[in-house]
Amino acid sequence: MLKLKKLQILGFKSFCDRTELKFPGEGIAAVVGPNGCGKSNISDAISWVLGEQSAKSLRGVRMEDVIFAGTRERKPTGMAEVSLTLIDPQVYEGQVTGEPEIDIQDDMPLGMNDDDWDEASFRASAAEATEAHVNSPKKQRRQKQLLQTSNPLPLKPMQKPRRPTAP
Repeated sequence: MLKLKKLQILGFKSFCDRTELKFPGEGIAAVVGPNGCGKSNISDAISWVLGEQSAKSLRGVRMEDVIFAGTRERKPTGMAEVSLTLIDPQVYEGQVTGEPEIDIQDDMPLGMNDDDWDEASFRASAAEATEAHVNSPKKQRRQKQLLQTSNPLPLKPMQKPRRPTAP
């Protein structure tokens, strides 16, 4: 049986920084926190990385809703990345036991220097590509068509239903 060893999340819903959750050892892992802190976003990230394609199942309206949309202090990421590490404990020779750990990295991953990887420019170009796709002339024409082809008849005020009269 495969076991979940590690989950890495970047730009998915409320996870704007690279976040790594490690699940060492045996037993059950619990995610605990106050309302609105993103606990259910962890299960959404796992569903998404395993192939879930329904925005509704991921508690969104459109698939773009899974990408970190930004806050007053932070810009949108323009991309979402989730990485899942599963192991077979009978084959894996590394350490499986230990303390659970959550690591939020606000900087570059270990082993990468500025020459190898420029995550900020990659995020910026991904955000620009997403913005260009969303605001493409083709999408704007389609939106205009939908607005023009919607029901042009004025809506009538709702009437109270009549009770059937007895014969």
